This record gives sequence, C-alpha cells and structure tokens, in this order.
Amino acid sequence: MDLMKNRDKFLDKESEKTMILYATKETVKKYDIPMPEEFEDKKIREMLIAVRENEEGKEIFEWGVKVFYFDRRKCLQLVNFSSKFTIFLIDVKKKELSDSINLLAFYLEEIYADNPKILKYIKKYFEETPIVVFSKLKNQSIIATLNNTQRSFALDGERFYNYIENGVLKSVELNKEVNSDWIFREKIDNKQNYFYSKDKFAEKLVEYYKH
Repeated sequence: MDLMKNRDKFLDKESEKTMILYATKETVKKYDIPMPEEFEDKKIREMLIAVRENEEGKEIFEWGVKVFYFDRRKCLQLVNFSSKFTIFLIDVKKKELSDSINLLAFYLEEIYADNPKILKYIKKYFEETPIVVFSKLKNQSIIATLNNTQRSFALDGERFYNYIENGVLKSVELNKEVNSDWIFREKIDNKQNYFYSKDKFAEKLVEYYKH
C-alpha cells in the first residue's frame, strides 16, 4: 500500500490499526525500503514511529518478509506472526513493492474462497489496516520459519518449476498448497504442536473478530 496515497487518511485517523511488515536485512537492502526513522516529512516520521511502537506485538497484523530468488527473479516470502500463514510473491520488482499488500489480499481471498465467514473477516482485516509500516525483522523464530519454509518447502525456488504450465506459474495453486498441505510446527510449553497454517490463520481471525 502506498503510504503517500494514504497520507491524509493516516494523519486524520490515528486510531486505525496498522499492518507491520518486518523485512530481513537483505530484503531492506535489495528493495531499498525506508524505515520510519528515515522519512523526511517530520509529521509522517513521528507518526510512523509512534504507530509502530503502539502496534508492535499484535501478531495477527504482523508479517515477516524475506527476499529470495527464483529463475533469477526477485521474489518475496511473507509469513504471519500469529499463524505462520505463508504467501510467495513471484517476480516482485522494486517499483512493485507497494502492491505486495494487494497481492496478499488477493491470495487470501483465493485461499478462503470456499469460506464466506472467513472472507468477511479478511475484508475487515484489510479495511482496518489502511497503512502499512515497514520495520526491521529481529524475531528469531520468524526468521527461522522463513528460512525453513524457503529451504524445506520451496527448495530454494526449485519446487516452483512444478507449478509452471504452458509457461505460466500457477501461483494460486502454489500458495494454496503451502498453507493447506504443508505442516508447520511451533513449540508451546515445551511441546511441539503441528498444524496447517490455513486452519491456524482462520482460527486467529475468528478469535480476533468474535469480540
């Protein structure tokens, strides 16, 4: 989402929730992503920093972002902090980075197309987060998840060749599979829990919006 296109909305609605994308060091470098502290507009800069500090810890609105390469093209992997829901965005150029949230919304709608209740929550999810703030990824658990998914599921991009048909990569099918068929795990109270991220993200949405 383009920050400057939403400048007035952002400044006028301080109560709006914010989505935070935590990018790895390499991702920040490759896409030249400005951190809140680097904005020249003082009001925007101070607001972004304040919002980030206030919103940190609301895991359902937090995503880790990591750049990787497939067929010599820059791609992005996004993982949700609360559920490990994962999306692969293919061939994302620097000028297209602002479209990543729209693509995230598109894939979420495709993956939950058969669930009207969750689709309703997804719509609210994006309506409530008109502004996206970037920050540096320091969460070691999320970094490990990004690295493991890239290595074990994506095979560092090699697996994606299986989704190419008539020269077109079937990205919806790819993203459905990683969230519906790939088993993620997390340790809670020294116990390993295993789950599908599609189910977990839906549970987190229902839990959040039932209030």
